[in-house]
Amino acid sequence: MNLASVLVSSCAQLLWPARCAGCDVILKTDRAVFCSVCTESLNPLMLACPTCALPQTGQPGWSWAARRCVECARRGFAFSRAFAGFEYGAALAAAVVRMKHGGRSDLARRLGRLLAPVLRAALAPDGDGDGDGKGGKGDVHARGPSRWIDAVIPVPLHPRKLRRRGFNQALLLARAALAAMPEGRMLRLSPIPVPVPRPRLERHLLLRIRHTRELGRWGPNVRRVEVAGAFRVSDPARVAKKRFLLVDDVMTTGATLNECAETLMHAGASEVRVVALARAV
Repeated sequence: MNLASVLVSSCAQLLWPARCAGCDVILKTDRAVFCSVCTESLNPLMLACPTCALPQTGQPGWSWAARRCVECARRGFAFSRAFAGFEYGAALAAAVVRMKHGGRSDLARRLGRLLAPVLRAALAPDGDGDGDGKGGKGDVHARGPSRWIDAVIPVPLHPRKLRRRGFNQALLLARAALAAMPEGRMLRLSPIPVPVPRPRLERHLLLRIRHTRELGRWGPNVRRVEVAGAFRVSDPARVAKKRFLLVDDVMTTGATLNECAETLMHAGASEVRVVALARAV
């Protein structure tokens, strides 16, 4: 950050002080997302199932990248990998609710900074920056550049809900996370570090064609039925043989993200991954 940027940031903080995304207390710097108390409540997801992103318990030497949870081994999803930054709850849940239902679209820019590292990992050829997507290490260069994600797609809202809310929080989060990715960042892959390409953001490739009710605390079976057939690809030719990363604010049961992924796969996509800021546990 250059001197001019520092001065502008300092003046803005003086005139319009940043507030904690969780409790609204005034922050010392606009670079912070949460106050110290709310930050303590954040629970980053560490060892997680690579398919559904739910935290798992394992023994020493247990490889999370190579092992799916029991539920995923039994049922599975249309997407190949799932990534989430934090457990949904406490200050993060309060911030997401304020953003979505309190008209605070400005919070998406700051929450997007928390999503950026997770999104960066999901963009790598193998989703973890080092391997073949099955727990072992492989030669990315031998597979070619097609292994990279071609485009990022935010989970779309139905036009009725978009008009009522005024914005799509998934789109704002994805845009902020992509903007927070430093240009030319080097990803350490065998045999040499390679630059991470920034994929395009597709706003209208996936459409929500059927309005669905608020699912709240409904279970996975109800959710799957509710979102079945709710999405459509606007241009199948732009989907065929491409790899996509779906972005949403919260992954609850995975039903909505799975329906989106299934729609893309039926249109000819070669792979779909999903990433969410938070995962309901």
